This record gives sequence, structure tokens and C-alpha cells, in this order.
Amino acid sequence: MEKLERISSADGRQIFEVVQDNDGSYLLHKFVRKYDSEEDKSYEIREYPDPTGRFGDFDSAVKEAKNLLEIEY
Repeated sequence: MEKLERISSADGRQIFEVVQDNDGSYLLHKFVRKYDSEEDKSYEIREYPDPTGRFGDFDSAVKEAKNLLEIEY
């Protein structure tokens, strides 16, 4: 799999990575940013399940990520 683009919510707490699978289709991987007050650090962790579906083209995958994050495009 190849990571192609990261799309973040306005507050930076939710992130989607658009990745291309070995078969040429595109998938979305979801990440969230959490803050640990004891260590005074932010962590980015993968959140499961990822959004379902495979996309036939890059633009459709990006559009869906923006829809899920409620980003105007």
C-alpha cells in the first residue's frame, strides 16, 4: 500500500489517509490525535474500523474523506 494524501479536520483531531492498494483501488485509513496531559504530548493513533468501501479513483476517495470530515470543497 502506498500513502498518497493526508486530510485533516479543521481542529486537527481527525485525519484520513488516502492509500492506494496493490490492486490499484483507493482506501481511507482513519487516525485520531489524542492529548496525554500527564506526559504533555499529543499522539496520533489509528482508529478502527476504517470507513468501508474501495474507490476506483483518487478524486472520489479524497471527496469522501472531506465529506466525512465535513470540509467544504
